[in-house]
Amino acid sequence: MSDTAHPQLALHLSRKPNSDFKNFIETGNEQILSRLKQVAQARDRLHQYPDSKPDWLYLWGGEQTGKSHLLLATCQLAEQSGQRVFFLDAAQARDLSTSLLTGVSEFDLVVVDDLDCMHGHGQWQEALFHLYNQLKDRGHALLVASEAPPQQIQLSLPDLISRLSAMEIYQLTALDDAGRADALESMARQRGFSVSEDVATYILNRSGRDLNSLKAVIERLDLQSLQEKRLITIPFVKKVMGW
Repeated sequence: MSDTAHPQLALHLSRKPNSDFKNFIETGNEQILSRLKQVAQARDRLHQYPDSKPDWLYLWGGEQTGKSHLLLATCQLAEQSGQRVFFLDAAQARDLSTSLLTGVSEFDLVVVDDLDCMHGHGQWQEALFHLYNQLKDRGHALLVASEAPPQQIQLSLPDLISRLSAMEIYQLTALDDAGRADALESMARQRGFSVSEDVATYILNRSGRDLNSLKAVIERLDLQSLQEKRLITIPFVKKVMGW
């Protein structure tokens, strides 16, 4: 996503560190991850099979299902595979001019996050409808994420809803307790330490269960353990977190 490729690219969401596939806990979402990796590496497939169709995927799921993480991971891998990628954060874009989309259909892969944020923004819905058609005409790919399936995101443009409904639609599954424990262990490994199964269970029984809360716990434990040069044990977690 080179800023020189499009004058408005500096406006998209900054990529978050570690937003790649290897740092996503795939429990319950294995098929979706496999499909997204195919999207990201479609350039090789289209080169080998020029008559194959471009990818058009719609992901939906509630908060903390990892939609944005997966979109950014797909962008990263797609760029590494030689695709030109445009990422649009609808929550930010809705307050900007729709001229932001000028020339975007020239990109190999267009990614739109938080599409449901376009509720009540008719001009943007119209612009996205035209972008959809332009991408289709050029044979380029589209990846969209929202909190609900197309018929439930309360867009006011029926033609856009119809187009979105024709995409491949996948629902992301929220992590269960085993997945959350895996997430805790993954976050700890990224920071250079480990948490035992007992420690992970102790944290899950007392912390907020969303990933942001769990991440905050890991960050706090990491900082305190470095300062005190202590291992991450249940007594240490209890003292640091006040549990």
